Amino acid sequence: MPSATKRIAALIDECDALAVAEAVRDLDVADRRAVARALPGHLREVRSRYEPWDDILDHAPAFRAAGAGTMTGASAVAAWLNRREFSTRWSGDHGDTDLLLSLWDDRDETWLAELARRLTLRLRGPRHVGLDLVLALLAETGIEPPEHDPLVVGWVASAPPRAKDPLLPFLLPRVFEADGVGRELRDRSSWPRTLATLAARGDVDRRMLLDGCVRRFLRGGTALDLRFFVRLHGLLLPGDPAAREREISARARDYARLLPSAPGTVADVALGLLKEVPALPSELVVEALDGVLFRPEAGLVRSGLSWLERTVQRRPGLAASCAPALARAFGHESYAVQRRAVRIALKFPDGVDGRAIADAVPLLPADLGAQVAARFSGDVADPGAGGDVPPPPAFVPPPPREPLPPLPPPITTVAELAEAVDAFPAGWAEAERMMDGFVRLTWDDADAVKAALKPVLQPVFYPGLESDQRWRGPREWMMATGLLLTGSGPLSEGWRRRLPPARVLGGPNLLYLSRCAELYAAVEDGTLPPLLLGTPTEATGHLDPLALVERLERLQEAGADPGPADLQQALLRLPREIDPDAVKRAAALTSSAGRAVARLLADGGLPVPAVSMRPFERGAPEPVISVPPTGLPLVDAVFTAPPEHCGDGHGWFRATWPRLLPSHPEVVAAHVLPLLAEGRYAFEIGAPVEEVIELVPGDGPFAEAVGHFLARQLTARRSGRADLALHTMAARGDLPAAAFGRHLGRLVLDGDIRLVRIIDALERAVDVGAHAAVWQTIAAALPVLCPEPGQRPVHGLDRLIALGLRTARWSNARARIPELDALAARKGSTNVAREARALSTHLAEGR
Repeated sequence: MPSATKRIAALIDECDALAVAEAVRDLDVADRRAVARALPGHLREVRSRYEPWDDILDHAPAFRAAGAGTMTGASAVAAWLNRREFSTRWSGDHGDTDLLLSLWDDRDETWLAELARRLTLRLRGPRHVGLDLVLALLAETGIEPPEHDPLVVGWVASAPPRAKDPLLPFLLPRVFEADGVGRELRDRSSWPRTLATLAARGDVDRRMLLDGCVRRFLRGGTALDLRFFVRLHGLLLPGDPAAREREISARARDYARLLPSAPGTVADVALGLLKEVPALPSELVVEALDGVLFRPEAGLVRSGLSWLERTVQRRPGLAASCAPALARAFGHESYAVQRRAVRIALKFPDGVDGRAIADAVPLLPADLGAQVAARFSGDVADPGAGGDVPPPPAFVPPPPREPLPPLPPPITTVAELAEAVDAFPAGWAEAERMMDGFVRLTWDDADAVKAALKPVLQPVFYPGLESDQRWRGPREWMMATGLLLTGSGPLSEGWRRRLPPARVLGGPNLLYLSRCAELYAAVEDGTLPPLLLGTPTEATGHLDPLALVERLERLQEAGADPGPADLQQALLRLPREIDPDAVKRAAALTSSAGRAVARLLADGGLPVPAVSMRPFERGAPEPVISVPPTGLPLVDAVFTAPPEHCGDGHGWFRATWPRLLPSHPEVVAAHVLPLLAEGRYAFEIGAPVEEVIELVPGDGPFAEAVGHFLARQLTARRSGRADLALHTMAARGDLPAAAFGRHLGRLVLDGDIRLVRIIDALERAVDVGAHAAVWQTIAAALPVLCPEPGQRPVHGLDRLIALGLRTARWSNARARIPELDALAARKGSTNVAREARALSTHLAEGR
């Protein structure tokens, strides 16, 4: 290796970026080329010194400096600086911007501009390593940055806007176009104020900003993504009434286009601005009213109705044109909104063409419909037929459960075994296949297994196997077993100390790891059997009783004993209905294990535990498993409910439990219940709720726990999986609606969850046709949520009652709710009182 490359390599190994930069400055052209050619090889050599899971971030600044100072082309430099070895998702910036810029002092402007463009297009987000260097290069070169959304997001995240920022003229207009800017700025209150100040001083164009906000509204997005633009828009409108009216009038058509579909916050702003302009063209007023009065938000519709009422009073000639828009409000889910719309209709001038209003009369409840029909005619809905609302949505079933894949074929050659060990399977079926192949092939030809496994075990050797740590997973146990067989690694004695204690694991996991530990012990003692008893024969995890008897016969012929854990796993995989032929054939077994299994098969298999749950309000649900002791330690551990405060390892392998205990799903559910406690890592809010409902039936003894868990999950920020769980349980018919509703009410009153988020989730369930389950839930929640005299109702209760009225009509529900009747009987004209009276009246009809 030439001396220059040796010197640079040594400095890189010392992680000294400054020294590397000084050294490459002194190199001539030939040496620079030699170093540049040698850098990739030296990077591979340094990488080989570390374990695959380690990073080499300490060397990254030195490597970056070496490449930046020796590579010729801008493309090569950009690629080198962005090597994946030099950053991870957790690493910050390297802090080497000034050092790199100094290395390029002798590069011409064209080269720097090309490098700036290439580095810009490699950005992937505001926290992408290299953003600081990109912004510095763009500022220094003064070029127009390429169109690239991550650059804009990164720029706005880097600092508040400054008038003297050379990038401001280029990137500020792109703020309104780039994806991700709204999410980045939604909680940065300084940006709107600073931009408004810059606009007031004339440093930026105020109209450009205002038009940009409106353009961004028209592009669409969520309320959170548009929050920044709403704030900025409000700060940019002039305070002078005349100037403000001119600005609004100039954009009035765009504001009207926002009303039908924009998020509620944006639509509310647009509607408020339009209401400020008394001289809007008639066709624009009608278009705006038509766009807002069909929306589901009661507050927004009420505001639109107020505008319609004032418009008709001031401009009676518009009444006929506004009538179709008013008729839209007749179909609103809120009784209060319907009642307000009816009052406005009854105030319409005489002689107005009311055909649109008459046609919409069937959308109204019977009492309101009769008032409108008396003035405009129309068909009043039958009070007892539930025909005063549109028909319910058709039920949309959730996606069908994918069928279980068949069991993989058994391993028959040592090459297949080596391939399986090298890829170490994550799935339970593949792990069972690997253990089964390991035992059978080792019994047949241990030397061939050793020769096949030795080369694949070396690179995946676990350093922790030689320490005093517990072996917490099947991978560690199987790697240790293979290393012990091949003699590839010195392993300390005392394997029993490596098994985590039962108080940490819990019964199912103890069973799972005990089988793995049993294989290790058998290799250590030289007592490995010719086969395993517990390997399943069905994709469900079940074991055919006849297959179990045949395996016991083979062990008996070989004079070998099964491992205790393997035998107990086999018994737990037996179906509840035992084949009489298996009972008859087992009676001929003479080994001690065979006789024990024969007695158990004759008795019908293992006893079936009775599972229940102690009264549950808050905290961790506590299951109860009742079954006589079997005398089999691991079976009894599985049939013992975990303690209320079980160890952190209890849920490690929960995905395997249904296949370990395929005939005891109620026991699996009992072991899942403690994992539903709030704040546990495995099942905290936003966790795989769909997994819980697969393991725990909702309509059994665990209804209270499932109802409580589902209520919390539905209020999570990412509640899509909880939505699907609710829809799935409604479709299966095992949604614990009564428990679910009661827990919703209690959690809302305690301030643990927000009612408005629950209502949104219930409305989504109604949209897929689960209105009957939603009504049962609301009917259980209302007795808890209806306030006592003198108490304030919780926010959103009127919406919940209105949703209850819709779903009760669709479900033809008539069961009275005393707490609701008491609320409806009180004096007052609040929305809650009006909605309560409407629902109470409906439930009382037909009795």
